[in-house]
Amino acid sequence: MRGRSLTPFVALLVLASSLASQQPTRTARTMVSEATHSIDVGQTQHGALTRRDVVLESDSTYAQEWTIQGRAGQTITIDLESDAFDSFLFLRGPGIRGGRDFQDDDGGGNCHARLTASFPQTGEYQIVVNTAIGEHNVTGPFTLSVTSGSKPRSVTPCRRNSSQ
Repeated sequence: MRGRSLTPFVALLVLASSLASQQPTRTARTMVSEATHSIDVGQTQHGALTRRDVVLESDSTYAQEWTIQGRAGQTITIDLESDAFDSFLFLRGPGIRGGRDFQDDDGGGNCHARLTASFPQTGEYQIVVNTAIGEHNVTGPFTLSVTSGSKPRSVTPCRRNSSQ
C-alpha cells in the first residue's frame, strides 16, 4: 500500500520538473507586487524598483511585473531605461516557453534593455522589470516604454561603474 501512495507524488515531481525547465532563464516563485502595474502599446510609464518588490530566487534581484495585452503576431519593442541600475527585462505569457528570445540586458545601449518580440498568442502578458545579474539589493527609478514594431539593438556598450 505504501508503494502505491508514492506513485502520484513521483508523477507530480516529474511534472513540476518538466514545467520548471520551460520557464525563462530568470523566474520568480510568484510575481506579486503591492500594486498592479499595466502598460499599453504606445505608452511610456515611470516607475521604481523598491525593497517592497519581489526578489527573484535565481539571483536575488528585485523585480516588478507590468501587464500588457498582446495580439497574436503583433510585434512590439519594450525599452527599459534607468540611471540607477543596469536594466534587465523579460517577457512571459501565453505561448512563451522561455529562452533568450524573450529577455534582454543591454539591447538599448548604455546599460538599458531593449526587447523586440512578437506575441505568439492573443492574451495577457507580463513584462518583468529587473536588474542585471549581480545587482543584488539595487533599487531606483526607471522608465518603461512599449512601441509598436521593431527597433534595432543599440551597439553602444554598457560601461557602468561598479560604484554606481
